[in-house]
Amino acid sequence: MKQRDIAVIGAGGHAKVVASTLLAAGYRVSGFYDDDAEKWGKYIFDIPIVGSINDLKSNKYCQVIIGLGDNKTRQKLATTLDFDWITVVHPFAWVHPEVPLGVGTVVCAGAIVQPGATIGSHVILNTKASVDHDCHVGNYVHISVAHLAGGASADEGAFLALGSTVLPNLNVGAWAFLGAGSVATKNIPPGSIALGNPARIIKSAVEA
Repeated sequence: MKQRDIAVIGAGGHAKVVASTLLAAGYRVSGFYDDDAEKWGKYIFDIPIVGSINDLKSNKYCQVIIGLGDNKTRQKLATTLDFDWITVVHPFAWVHPEVPLGVGTVVCAGAIVQPGATIGSHVILNTKASVDHDCHVGNYVHISVAHLAGGASADEGAFLALGSTVLPNLNVGAWAFLGAGSVATKNIPPGSIALGNPARIIKSAVEA
């Protein structure tokens, strides 16, 4: 057992998943920190929601992880807070041993990462996410129950929603959104929103 005290930033649904991933991986979660004062004093898995994110700064923890699904929020916290960020992989996930995982990244149950892939920092590979061979996943990306085919990439802050697929060697640009059930059959420009099968751009970065 990895008996290290880990603090989780956030106390919502995704924080529950992050905490359960930590516990399954053998860590000890000592507390949640969330700016919603109505949550303070409550419990998740018998673990206290201690206080605000500012309160966390005055506590001593070996490591901290961000349990928030919003990519921009994770980026802001990761770049403004000075903590020792932990990376965690659920024991029911599979990551090829040679794949590098950036700091703060969470690989949830059922996720698969194949050889040759690279995974950035503070990434969420959510339940059953699939990243095939030679893919690149940038910092702050969130991949839901979605699939990156061989050689595909998702740049910084991209979000791949439930059931979406990126075909081989294609790219989802930085901070782009690929909607639920969508299939990217061509590159998705940075900052755009793409929906459907095949995915079509419904809002460009200029319009956003």
